[in-house]
Amino acid sequence: MRNRMQWLALAVLGLSLLAVGCAQPPKDQMDSAKQAMSAAQQAGAPEYAPDAWDKAQKAMNAAQAEVDAQNAKFALFRSYKNAKDLLSQATTAANDAKTAGETAKKKAQADAQAALDAVKGSISQAEDLMGQLEKCRRKPKGFAQDMEQLSGTLDGLKKQEADAESAMTSGDYNKAKSQAESLKGQADSLVTDLTNAKKKIHC
Repeated sequence: MRNRMQWLALAVLGLSLLAVGCAQPPKDQMDSAKQAMSAAQQAGAPEYAPDAWDKAQKAMNAAQAEVDAQNAKFALFRSYKNAKDLLSQATTAANDAKTAGETAKKKAQADAQAALDAVKGSISQAEDLMGQLEKCRRKPKGFAQDMEQLSGTLDGLKKQEADAESAMTSGDYNKAKSQAESLKGQADSLVTDLTNAKKKIHC
């Protein structure tokens, strides 16, 4: 009877060791985590939600490191329980990064559009002032040369506005906003110059 119990215990132990030895890498969980990371990247998380993206990357790296560590062990000693937990955390972090990226990207788009609208208003104002100056009866010496220079400045601003619009269309909202904000200052400066020119010649 005692021998039978010993054999039974050994059999159970053997089955346990076999189960451990047959532990397989968590492929499904790894695939899910990678898909979540890819979705976060496509949502713009690296650019628009860098903190959340960094957190997701660190979680993914930790999970991958644990999987690699278990793969390096002898088959009988492998356990992927901790790796599965880490992959679950990485998937959650990636999903959070995706949400954060989508939210921040929408805000960046709205901010960029507002900046573009503002600069368009300033350029339009400059165009109106240019038209008024061209119709002025009083045209003192050097007026034509000054107008040519001011017109060249205005044309340059329009070209830069087109570049900002192109960035907006391509979805590079941060670049579009930066360009528009810089352009706004230049356009406002031109408006001031044109206004002062009108006053100077009593137009």
